[in-house]
Amino acid sequence: MYDYVIVGSGLFCVVFAHEMKKAGRKCLVLERRTHVGGNVYCEEKEGIRIHRYGAHIFHTSNKKVWNYVNQFVEF
Repeated sequence: MYDYVIVGSGLFCVVFAHEMKKAGRKCLVLERRTHVGGNVYCEEKEGIRIHRYGAHIFHTSNKKVWNYVNQFVEF
């Protein structure tokens, strides 16, 4: 039994699933693509990261958001 069924694995959905798991909830994430990450998915070809669905740019001046994101990946 799941507390949440989440459709898609883009940024909002994976952040929501992560936060709900930390809160002790069970989530099922459904994704029809063969990869996670939604439209910010990247592929690597010959050592070059390619944005499969177009360029993605992250802008924020919010320190709390910046610190949250940087716990997963360093910008």
